[in-house]
Amino acid sequence: MCIRDRHGYWTASTGKVFHSTRHELGDVAWNEHVRFDNDELPVDDLDELGKDEKKPLQESSEFALKMINSVKEMNSGQLSHYEMVNSFSLADELKCLFMFIQALPHRPIVPMYPEAPFLFFKGVLLPRSFDLTEEMANDVETFMKGKNSEYFNELHLHDLEPYYLDAYESAVRIYNDMVEKTRSTYIANVKQAKSQVMEISAALICGLVVILALFGLS
Repeated sequence: MCIRDRHGYWTASTGKVFHSTRHELGDVAWNEHVRFDNDELPVDDLDELGKDEKKPLQESSEFALKMINSVKEMNSGQLSHYEMVNSFSLADELKCLFMFIQALPHRPIVPMYPEAPFLFFKGVLLPRSFDLTEEMANDVETFMKGKNSEYFNELHLHDLEPYYLDAYESAVRIYNDMVEKTRSTYIANVKQAKSQVMEISAALICGLVVILALFGLS
């Protein structure tokens, strides 16, 4: 029994005197004790809440990448337009995809050099993964409206849920950034190919002039 009890004191505790039930003395120290049942470390719960709040943003980024990769596969011929659309099942996903397709540029990289080799020169391949044509975009929209026309009638960005609006904005931004980087790489490859043509052509002309000069002297 507690020393205070032996001297005639009546003891009680309320609230959270100790940090855990392992340290709570209970009847050994108190005549009456009422303890709050809150968690020992409530900060952990706040951390978990923070993770839950961040999770949708991560998921929306993943969905944005899914839309981008699906469109790139369609542009490069790996998927048909209906296979690409059928890879999305939820109504909100289809609405987001519909708005995303409408926001994409058509054929943003203009061909500037032959793709096939000619003479002894190599061609420069045009990046097809971003070569979305207006006809293909119209085919996608027509196919989607044919499946669920009620989803897309008078559809606007503000009709999208915040999660899908975040995904749409991320997808458009990432796609356009990728287009710009790919265009820059393509232009650099074209410049390099043209410089090689000029150098080899100049060398051939110089060689021809030397041969003609030698022939004239002879």
